This record gives sequence, C-alpha cells and structure tokens, in this order.
Amino acid sequence: MLRRILALVLAVPAALVVVVLTATSASADCQEVYNPETGEFEIDCSDGGGNGGGGGGTGGGSSTCNYNGREIPCTGPGGSVWSSLHECWIGPSAEEMGEDLVPPDGQTKEDGAWHVCYFPPPGSSWEYTWVQTGEEVRIDPVVLAQRAIASMDLDPIQIGIVPESGPNRVGLVGLPVWMWVDSPTDDTFGPITASASEGSVSVSATASVSSIVWDMGEGTTVTCTGKGTPYADHYGKKDSPTCGHRYEKMSTDQPDGAYQVTATSHWVVEWTGGGQSGTIEFDLTTDALPIRIGEAQVLTQ
Repeated sequence: MLRRILALVLAVPAALVVVVLTATSASADCQEVYNPETGEFEIDCSDGGGNGGGGGGTGGGSSTCNYNGREIPCTGPGGSVWSSLHECWIGPSAEEMGEDLVPPDGQTKEDGAWHVCYFPPPGSSWEYTWVQTGEEVRIDPVVLAQRAIASMDLDPIQIGIVPESGPNRVGLVGLPVWMWVDSPTDDTFGPITASASEGSVSVSATASVSSIVWDMGEGTTVTCTGKGTPYADHYGKKDSPTCGHRYEKMSTDQPDGAYQVTATSHWVVEWTGGGQSGTIEFDLTTDALPIRIGEAQVLTQ
C-alpha cells in the first residue's frame, strides 16, 4: 500500500465517508478540524452562509473511540470516520482522490474500494486501505447533526429598528430606540428542524435563536430575548417593552455621521440520534446598518 506523509498543516479533502462506498461533503458550518499545534481535533463553527457573516461557536462535543488504550475522536480529518477494524479514520475513496488503483488479488471493484486511511497522531501519515462493500464504518452522530444544520441554510435576522436607517432619517438623543426582528422566518429565527442519515444512523436537529445581541455602534450592547416588538406610531415616545435603547450623544463624530448597528443571533441547536444527544451553538451577525442621531434644536425669540 502507498503511505503518504502529510504536510505540517493537514490538507485533506472535505469528503466524508461514513458507510463504505458512500461519500458526501461534511458540513462547512460546524465540523471537527485538526489542530497541528495540539495534535487534537476541535469543533469549528463558521457562519451558515448568511448575509453579513457570523462568528464561531461551540459544538456539543463529539463521541470518542479507543485506540491503543487511549481515547481519540471518532471523527478525523475532513470528516473521516474511525474504523476499529482498520485502526484509522476512513476517508474518501481513491477514485474521489483522482486515482485509479487496481483492486487487491482476488478482489474486484464490485467487492469494495480503496479508501484513504488516516492514522492518529503522532505520525501524520495516511495510506490507502481496501474496504469491503457492505462493511459499515461507525458514524459519529455529531457529524450527522452538523450535516443537518448545514441543510437548514440559516441566515442572520433582518433588522427592524426605529429610528430608521436612511440619508434623510435622523433619530434624537434621549428618545427611545426600538429594535426587533423584521419579518422573522424559520431560517432567520427558528425553530427549524432537519435530519440527516447515514446507514442505520439518523439524527434530528432543531435550531432556534435564544437571544440577540444588538451592538448599537457607540460602545453599548443590548441583549434581547424573543423577536422584539415592532414600532407603531401609536406608541409615541414610549420605550419598547421588549428590546430598546436610548442614545446619549449625537452620531456626528462617527464615520459617515452614523452609528453602525449590528445584530448577532445566538443559535442553539438541540440534536438527538444514534443513541446520543447534544447541543451545538453558534452566532450569525448582520451587516452593519447606519443609524443617524441628532439633537432637537430649541428656537427662542
């Protein structure tokens, strides 16, 4: 078999092989990533591809497997899956790697396929190993939960705010500011449920926004639970009953003369399946919205 020595930073395919001869892309939103400095695998969550980008988050942890008397993650580089039989993480097939390898003696392509076999640290090497058709490789339910999250295609919220944003819109110092989720949908606020399956393992995940942190652009943040209350004219100068703020100074000294307001949604995903359950959390942040604040001028005679 060919053994390959990996570079200092593992450059591995994103393909995830969970059951023999089946390969699908691992979630780009939440996945286990190899850290070459620590020799460990860590959960990394980037934004869900929504507008404005998002921050990282924390995973609900991964199940562990055993190798030579020590615990290792069941998920390896690029979403590969641990195989106790082969004592390595099984990754994409040779065909997916662009190589056409001859089956071993006495075997045909109908009997199985060559797959990447990543070895645990120390070592940082891999080789191709023959995996029989129908041979089931253990799937980490966390990987399926991450795949379910990716299929949700979650986005940041649409900002609702008064005073409104616009070149001819100006709020006043000391008057109430109302913030809310404008036109909430399942993929911007939840709850939303999705599932993912591989072989005999199926995972269901439900995601919802637990809180929203509003950065008001002048050094103040406001944390609100719920969607907030949309402003209506009949509220007059009342404070928002659910999510509000008051500016204490004008925005004239800010870039473009406006405070840059953002809203960061904190998503919580509860998942269950494969005899396990867990929580995955991450943030999605909106693009900045400029809000201009001035002062009322008092005229005297």
